Amino acid sequence: MAKKKTPKPTAAKPSPETPNAEEAAPVEVEVATVELVEEADLPAGISLVELEPASPLAQAEGIIEELQGRLRTVSAAYQRQQEEVGQAKARVERQAAMREELRRGEVVGDLFEPLQNLRRSVEAVEKGATPEDTVEGLQMVIDQFNTAFEKLGLEEVPGKGATFDPNLHEALSLVPITDAALDGVVLEVFSPGYRIGSRLIQPARVLVGQLQESVGEA
Repeated sequence: MAKKKTPKPTAAKPSPETPNAEEAAPVEVEVATVELVEEADLPAGISLVELEPASPLAQAEGIIEELQGRLRTVSAAYQRQQEEVGQAKARVERQAAMREELRRGEVVGDLFEPLQNLRRSVEAVEKGATPEDTVEGLQMVIDQFNTAFEKLGLEEVPGKGATFDPNLHEALSLVPITDAALDGVVLEVFSPGYRIGSRLIQPARVLVGQLQESVGEA
């Protein structure tokens, strides 16, 4: 009698595992605009969540933070500029002080030798120098002073024969004259005047001619 074949147990097909609670939870995707994505286009378990617009306070805070950053940048640039201006000003002041010191040195150098000669003249008088020698020595000192002052730009204003100019001359008296060519002309200089450029150091003290009508004229 033939033996019945016992059928071999067939392996059971693996059934899909049941997801746990965390895996089964739907996945939410945040999008700014819901209209761009349809629910049907998303995989199973994924839903859309519409983002809420930023509050006015948050927007204001962002704007304030941006403005503060710009202000810090501008303030730093302004501070650097002020430092550069201060340094440039200090350099200009140092250079001006140096030029002034050099100018004073030149002035003293030009006037020092005449002063020394004046002292020698005084010493010569004290030792009994003759009047002629004294006058000669003093005239040499005067010439040296004039040369030094000319180097500094000193010049004598126009004197005798020049047209009277109240900006340069001081009229001590008006002298009547009959020659029309001498009307308003400097006839005599009592003390010369001097100027440096447009700056008057001392006006010339002068006599000025003034035209007078001849006797018998109407």
